[in-house]
Amino acid sequence: MLPDPWLDEDAVTVRLRPSTFPDRKQILDLILAAVPSPSTNGIVVIGDSGSGKSHLLLSIKAGLPDTMDVRTFAGKPELQTTVYGALSAAVEPPGEQTALPGLHVLRALTQSLGPAEYLYTPPVARRRSKRHPGPKRPPLVLLVDDIHFVDPASLAVLLQLMPGFGATLVATADSRRPLPPDLYQLWEEGFLEQYVLAPFTFTEAQALCEDVLGGKVQRRASSLLAAMCGFNVGLLCLAIQDARNAHLLVQRDGYWTLDVRAHCQWPGVVEHVRADISHHAAEELKALEVIALAEPLALDVVEHSFGQKAVEHLLDAHHIRVLPGRPPLVRTSSWLRGEGIRLSVPRSRSTALRLGIEEPGLTADSAPAMLRWMTWTLDCGLSLSDELILAAAPAADKPSTAELAIRASMGINGPGHRDDARMIRARALIAEGQLKEAAPELRQLVGGSQAEVQAEAARRLMALGLLGAASPMPPDGGAQEPQEPSDPAARVMWNVHMAEQLLLSGDAPQALEKSSAALAATDADPALEMFRPGVLLRHVFHLRHNLSWSRLDSVLDCPWTYAVPAHLAWCLDVARGYAQLSQGLPRAALRTLEPVVAELHDAGLPPVLQLATAMLAYSAALCGDSELAMARVRKSLMAVKEGAGRTENGLLSQFSSLFVAAAQDKVSRKPGHLFAAAEAFHDQQSHLMEAEALTLMMLNASGSAVEDLVVQRRLSELAASLRGAGAAATGTFATALLGNDPKVLESAGKSLSGDRQFAQAALCYARAASGYEARTRSAASRRAWTLMERLHGAFDSDVAPPLGWLPGTAGH
Repeated sequence: MLPDPWLDEDAVTVRLRPSTFPDRKQILDLILAAVPSPSTNGIVVIGDSGSGKSHLLLSIKAGLPDTMDVRTFAGKPELQTTVYGALSAAVEPPGEQTALPGLHVLRALTQSLGPAEYLYTPPVARRRSKRHPGPKRPPLVLLVDDIHFVDPASLAVLLQLMPGFGATLVATADSRRPLPPDLYQLWEEGFLEQYVLAPFTFTEAQALCEDVLGGKVQRRASSLLAAMCGFNVGLLCLAIQDARNAHLLVQRDGYWTLDVRAHCQWPGVVEHVRADISHHAAEELKALEVIALAEPLALDVVEHSFGQKAVEHLLDAHHIRVLPGRPPLVRTSSWLRGEGIRLSVPRSRSTALRLGIEEPGLTADSAPAMLRWMTWTLDCGLSLSDELILAAAPAADKPSTAELAIRASMGINGPGHRDDARMIRARALIAEGQLKEAAPELRQLVGGSQAEVQAEAARRLMALGLLGAASPMPPDGGAQEPQEPSDPAARVMWNVHMAEQLLLSGDAPQALEKSSAALAATDADPALEMFRPGVLLRHVFHLRHNLSWSRLDSVLDCPWTYAVPAHLAWCLDVARGYAQLSQGLPRAALRTLEPVVAELHDAGLPPVLQLATAMLAYSAALCGDSELAMARVRKSLMAVKEGAGRTENGLLSQFSSLFVAAAQDKVSRKPGHLFAAAEAFHDQQSHLMEAEALTLMMLNASGSAVEDLVVQRRLSELAASLRGAGAAATGTFATALLGNDPKVLESAGKSLSGDRQFAQAALCYARAASGYEARTRSAASRRAWTLMERLHGAFDSDVAPPLGWLPGTAGH
């Protein structure tokens, strides 16, 4: 089980906004291009601690050509006061030193370089003989990491190599520390170039993970690891290696993703963190260990136990940070740094620290925020009342504290609270994405002895039933009742069921009203938050058929998907893929759906997996990848068998069968699957799905439906019987094709583009261009072809066009 990191909003937002500085790849390219230039004397890269300066220097070393003589040095805090400490490997024994200070170091560094080019060397042969110039000395490059820690004597020697041997200096420095005076003077005089590393971003974390792992990485996994590390590049590289070795990072369907059931002890991180804090005084180490074991902890408690100076030194070293609020709290700088400290503290030392620390004011109100203190107390063999542990139960619903809640629930001993403890465990398993393990726990609790726990378990089973993670329980939560029930959870189920029926029958506005009521209830009542993933996934279908794209964007807007429960993040990605595919953007949908299908591999959500793989199959077919499309078709059909008996033939399953048929028609030499699906939907009185099947038939360029007047007339009549903005757009599309007038087709293309029905618009423009060409109207034909080509440019992009984009001049 992997807990998500704790991060305040500002720390996350700074990694999302665009930077005014060049990113790391641009800086690397600029430096690699500048180093061979004779006009470049030196370059200094400035950045915060952990921003990736050392990693950048290694990349520079790897990118420089072999024809250069590259020497690497590193400044270290412990050698900052040692004369020639940074050059200790090149210093000769004291007995061999010359009288001039530093000359022996300079000789040791340059003995393999040969004489400087400006020195005159007399020829060895006779005066009149032809000179044979010796081999040219390779350019010298000095790579110095953390130059702010280099002692003055070493720095003076390194700087002598720049004019004497034409060396180029590339150094890194901490932005929070002043540059050495000699280096600063060179920069002031214009001899040094300076680059600033911007804060490490989620996008750069994704690129780094893919570089280290050598393959595609699921974005939620890379974002989670980056946030866990506090956006520290060095720590992130160690975390990736530890996670891969522990099989926490696994490769599925071509993507590296996280296995939520795996455990990792982070050995590389523990070793690095322990070495990083080893130079601190004993009281500072104790304070840091206590903060890590109990975070967040009140600042006054730490200062009272270990002194204000110890806390100030830890703050200056950026090992801890203060959280705003009353009273102020302190915690470690990142979750993974804190975990490294916690794992390095032996049990005996942990118990001694716990017994020696002042007791904080633990109450039922503060229990959810002090869950780590409570688990530390229980791990040390001390006891807590069942009431205090149960007061922390809301923390089980958050991925960041779910594992701690499970550990705390093991300390509940009262016979009357055993079902409560099991409920906490089930809630935590759901928050972590282990739905297959949570469903049996909930089923057993439904048959328990506590009425409140029974009701809570039944509600959570209903919520899991919306995603197919549990079989629907009779009487299906009241969803089949004719009147709206009074119970809040049953009302949500009733609204969801009514919305599905209304949408499938063709009344999209009424369906959206019911779905919006269900979603609003999950937002307003924390007790109904568990229903949000299933309600949100269906709500996107209602928004799409009402063409409410701006509302759909706001519903799907979630910049921190790594911090929400896993099943909610999966549903968000599947819904986003559907929105992109329904707009006619298969490449964007392919990019969205491929990673989430890899995560849904064993998530225990058959209908969600069925829908995602069906859409992925159709997207792959539209992009011309027939092999991938058929593989995904088979996987979707397997998900249907897996979910048999757990899900009804509702909205998700009907759309899944629709996209499977569309993918089969696209890659098959004998199309007919969509027509069979349309006939089946007609028999079920599912008018919306029948219209969708006919629309996809017409959009299939390899089929003949677009020329079939019977199909066109049937679609036009169906669209007239449906309600909503989506039905009106379908009617515009069908009517234009039926009339086959170039002007009407071009007008329909413009209207459909405004409704973000880009695939239908492209087909209208193509037929309009052909019609204009047949009537020898070349200018109009070129105009229609240009608009169609701009739409195809959007189809070939991995990114969906922004709201308001149009293929015309104004939107180009």
